[in-house]
Amino acid sequence: MRRSTHVVLAVLLAGCAAKQVGSLVAQGDRHDLRSRGRDAAASSPARPPILFLALDGVGRDLLYAELRAGKLPGFARLLGGAGGGFAHAHFNDHLLSTLPSTTMAAWMTAVTGVAPAEHGVAGNEYFIREETKLACPAPVSFASAEPTLEIYTDDYLDKLGAARTAYERMRDTDPTLLIWVAMHGIYRGADTLLLAKRTAMARAFEGLVEDQARQRLDDTASRKLYENLDAAVVKTVVAGLETGTLPDVLTVYLSGTDLYAHVAAEGPDRARITYLEQVVDPLLIKLANALDARHALAGRWIVVTSDHGHTQVIDDDAHALSTKPGEDPPSVLEVAGFRLRPFAREVGATAPFNAVLAYGGAMAYVYLANRALCPGATDVCDWKQPPRYEADVLAAADAFYKNDADGAVTPAMKGALDMILVRRPRPYAEVDLPFEVYVGDGKTMQIDAWLREHPHPTYVYVEERLRDLAVGRYGERAGDVLLLAHNGDRARPEDRFYFAAPYRSWHGSPSRQDSEIPLIVASSTHTAAEIGAYVGTLLGDRPFQQRVADLLLGLRAGALGK
Repeated sequence: MRRSTHVVLAVLLAGCAAKQVGSLVAQGDRHDLRSRGRDAAASSPARPPILFLALDGVGRDLLYAELRAGKLPGFARLLGGAGGGFAHAHFNDHLLSTLPSTTMAAWMTAVTGVAPAEHGVAGNEYFIREETKLACPAPVSFASAEPTLEIYTDDYLDKLGAARTAYERMRDTDPTLLIWVAMHGIYRGADTLLLAKRTAMARAFEGLVEDQARQRLDDTASRKLYENLDAAVVKTVVAGLETGTLPDVLTVYLSGTDLYAHVAAEGPDRARITYLEQVVDPLLIKLANALDARHALAGRWIVVTSDHGHTQVIDDDAHALSTKPGEDPPSVLEVAGFRLRPFAREVGATAPFNAVLAYGGAMAYVYLANRALCPGATDVCDWKQPPRYEADVLAAADAFYKNDADGAVTPAMKGALDMILVRRPRPYAEVDLPFEVYVGDGKTMQIDAWLREHPHPTYVYVEERLRDLAVGRYGERAGDVLLLAHNGDRARPEDRFYFAAPYRSWHGSPSRQDSEIPLIVASSTHTAAEIGAYVGTLLGDRPFQQRVADLLLGLRAGALGK
């Protein structure tokens, strides 16, 4: 029997997240992040204004098809395409999500303009060796709303990112710029953070906890939670636009498409289509009306993108790779002689683990200590030291490789893994080496060579994007061993596996379905061809997500004129 939503909310408010929810209640819906000097200009209208619309979990083909079929008239009006034409909107067909194609890594990449190995946010959850702590702005391996709430109450995600945001970089040449960010988790450098009404936020996060615990609402009730959240975001933005100084840069983040797609029984494609048509489009009409009423839509750059797509999976324990002791990845490591860190945000300073697992849908990261330095069952390991390649890294990789072949340790994981990736460890402060594919008997192959022998037609730019994840100052945060499940390479949901609690859809893989994301750039003052030429030059032969920040900076600087 499912628990009442009121019971879940009571548990959430009474538990460890109560402080964060209470903070939201006290602060309200509008938060001033920086003060402007008494004599400073209220805004900077001499340069082109921007609306940055960030849609979570919306794949490129799905969104473009809906727009071109006339199914999203409100969206089309925002792009200047009412009536069926998009003469002033460029639809880019090349932009790809970062790896892993998951929310936190992807949006941090888009807003900072650098890859995960440089900004340090390697996924929805990952291990920070030098601090011996799990970073988890969106926990996957355990159920908790607390870290996600802290994104808005304690700048949790902003603090995890090591690179400057596009907002901060804009201020280098435009210090009086007025920036609003609505509900997006990355807002360092903005003037104002706009949030949804506190009740909508609390109930949406409550639904998130239910989903993680598999104590779900039915589809109608679940969608309503996320619908109310997005509606509350837009309502707050519209109220802010009614009077006062208009923002030069306005970021609006809508997350319901992704949150609902994860759990919808109708499947992620149908769920996102109906959500776009029935929820997002009417909200964008309200947003367009609010901007138009202040004469702030004409001439404003509209930039639309997403963080990742979605891949349907089976909602059961057989396809969801477990976190339970004695099952799936934990069992493989334990039988191989590793002491696994419990799946929790905090485990205590004296916890004697020498291996860590962090989950992320199609991918999982395995972090290893040098076991020679902490051999006893109660020894605390020094995680600032890298593991040994043969005795630790290859030992763990070989355990997964053999179980994938024969299922001797955990039969449920036999044949579940597509690729097992390893690299020789370096000290955490150094630039890390790229991953290679482990092929057994202590041997590896370069990724491109392995893919030539094992073609994956659904994968795109695998080696390059894995390099962006793993080779850099923070590359070690992608683990010493990286496990890629058979997921985006499989045609049937019945043949797909994922590292998470049971869901109906996930993402994170290098597949086109997870990776191909929309990029629409529109302005009433430029033609689609003019915009497309600029965007194409900007993306070049590396059409990766970090270019979104460069695009925002270029448009704001007037690269195509006002």
